[in-house]
Amino acid sequence: MPEHWTGQWRSLDFRIELRAPEQGGGPTLRVGTPAAKLAELVGTPREETHTSTPVDSNTSALEWLRFDCFDVNPHWHIDPHGRDEIHPLSETGDPITETFEILAHDLSRLLEQAGAPHELVSDISSNSASSVEPAEENTPLPSFLREAQSAMRHRPVDLDELDLPELQNRRSAKWAFHPRDILPAWVAEMDYPLAAPIQSELRRFTESGDAGYPLADEDTGLPEVFRERMNDRFGWNPDPARVELLSEVVQGMYITLEAFTEPGDGAIVQTPIYPPFLSLVADTGRRMVENPLVSNGTRLEFDLDSLAERIDSGTRILLLCNPHNPSGRVMERPELERLGALALEHDLIIVSDEIHADLLFDGRQHIPIAALGSEIAARTVTLTSSSKAFNIPGLRCAIAHFGSEDLHRRFNERYPPHIRGGIGLFGVYASIAAWRWGQPWLDDVVRHLQGNRDFAKQALTERIPEIGFLTPESTYLAWLDCGALGIEGSPAGHFLRNGKLALSGGRRFGAAWQDHVRLNFATSRPILTDMIDRMAKAVGR
Repeated sequence: MPEHWTGQWRSLDFRIELRAPEQGGGPTLRVGTPAAKLAELVGTPREETHTSTPVDSNTSALEWLRFDCFDVNPHWHIDPHGRDEIHPLSETGDPITETFEILAHDLSRLLEQAGAPHELVSDISSNSASSVEPAEENTPLPSFLREAQSAMRHRPVDLDELDLPELQNRRSAKWAFHPRDILPAWVAEMDYPLAAPIQSELRRFTESGDAGYPLADEDTGLPEVFRERMNDRFGWNPDPARVELLSEVVQGMYITLEAFTEPGDGAIVQTPIYPPFLSLVADTGRRMVENPLVSNGTRLEFDLDSLAERIDSGTRILLLCNPHNPSGRVMERPELERLGALALEHDLIIVSDEIHADLLFDGRQHIPIAALGSEIAARTVTLTSSSKAFNIPGLRCAIAHFGSEDLHRRFNERYPPHIRGGIGLFGVYASIAAWRWGQPWLDDVVRHLQGNRDFAKQALTERIPEIGFLTPESTYLAWLDCGALGIEGSPAGHFLRNGKLALSGGRRFGAAWQDHVRLNFATSRPILTDMIDRMAKAVGR
């Protein structure tokens, strides 16, 4: 089967392929060196560098190690085309984890054992230690091995090949809430298959009957994986010791509002906004300081001049959603710096929902507001989760990070862990698998989502040009202005009754936005096409 990932580290080529997975096979990792590179390294003619047979007739790479992480009889080879020493990998554990532990600890020794020349072994050995930065053209070995392991755990899928009857049999709210003849495009949940690393982790738990109590939060490793993920993706280095695990981001929003404000205190909300932002202010008896976004014709923008005027002496907290739901806006550094300055000037605590940070389009960059500097970080609670980007909200696991010891202490004094409720094994370790190994799956998904976004914009422009479509910069949600259609009452209700399409009604995102609907386009292209057909039919097109 053709390889689905290749990578180079120093003088080594790493190639990953899938071999007969339906017959108990699985991923194979080949570690070799191109003959020409080896000749260059040792200073000898290519034909004299090694006596092994090439990996195959189509390549001049010489193979030193091969790891066959099969479902049945997993094993690994030293110099598989020479002496071919075969060693077993664990069948009861995780052979992929074992493979990369072997590579991390014994790569140089194994290359030497495989007969690699001294020059190659020395070149690899001198650049393998995690504490040593190699030459500029290379990444550190641990980082490279993480990338390789992510690729080895990935199973590409066709995101346009979704089975509608299978989706209709799902028991999650998106598909179970409405009758089967209603096509759901409302709640923020994707229709795609789970990433293979998450599926494998959950299967390992269920097949072994491992559904007991989890370790303490810090002992699970998730806070450290969160730090690793934020550092790798966004250049932010949060302190794992200031992490609390929660069941969901919304829970964190409620608790922070209760912990850091009193009834009647003002909470800034920038509408249109994810509906729990509105309900949590009302439910806790706080006062909403509403600052509506404004349209410049192509995007909704944060009206920071207006916000500065609306903050009063009783305003205590700024509720931020970045990337923004439902508009898909990604806040840029000048906007965030201005928000941070207002928070400092008015002594505001910032509660930042950054759950959509991994779902960015057009090369945009997410900037955690806590990464702007120590002063802003010290008054910021960052809430996030793997659940949105990796489509696992039912596993109930989220992160709250506190930018100061004071915020962390006050949060736990007001709502200690046993009041909040514990987090289950499945959610913790699925989150670790997602953040550590799920990026190749997510890369595929984001490319597909961007294509769906562009398709939806073009199709709606052609079929129903009266609908205003502000191109989302992130998320998989399109915020549609239906005001020019002249629909009496709720546009979402109209599309439900007349098109059998369930959209989110705009009024839920703020009273002034009743002419809008939110469309979830995280599905296959055929299903998205059906959604737009139903919208067009509902307005007589």
